[in-house]
Amino acid sequence: MSAPFNEKAEDIRNKRKIQIMNAALKVFAESGIKLTKISMITHEAGISHGLLYHYFNSKEEVLHASLEWALSTTEEFIQEVKNLNATPLGKIREFTKSAFLEGNSNIFRIIQHISKAENIPQNTIDLIENTGEIYDEQLLPLFKEAQELGEIIQHDVRELLDLYLTVLSGVIMTEDLASFKKNIDQKIDLFLRMIAVCK
Repeated sequence: MSAPFNEKAEDIRNKRKIQIMNAALKVFAESGIKLTKISMITHEAGISHGLLYHYFNSKEEVLHASLEWALSTTEEFIQEVKNLNATPLGKIREFTKSAFLEGNSNIFRIIQHISKAENIPQNTIDLIENTGEIYDEQLLPLFKEAQELGEIIQHDVRELLDLYLTVLSGVIMTEDLASFKKNIDQKIDLFLRMIAVCK
């Protein structure tokens, strides 16, 4: 076989795998871990059961691979937010807004589902815990800077970050996100009042 043929086959394989993982993220986010069935993922992806099993051996493997793929750019994304030409609170605002985008909100929802699920493989739990550490490492300095500049309230900064992430996750889990996205800027301003200094 020629190299171009192999490259084309690998490209098709990668695209199909991404198609499956995108579908899986949506289904796991909407239905939770326990209620998600392989048939739901294949239906969302528009593929057969057999084709999914050509890429993954189990629902647990689909979950882990999809999360690992989706979270692989977390640190890079947060760094991009931190590099924006904005105040620290402005950067926190941009991070908040991005959390409500469909792909990101799916990740927050799946993490919440995992925290309440049973029999999650240890490698998936470790992946979620490592991602939580990245959020802490990357966002904590931003919160400290915002506090030093008087943009957010004076309180233990780690507690503020924990509160922020907990409430953010809760809103994403309970809100009708399509409705939330209407007038999203006003809603994010309201959301950030829990930590922002009122002016």
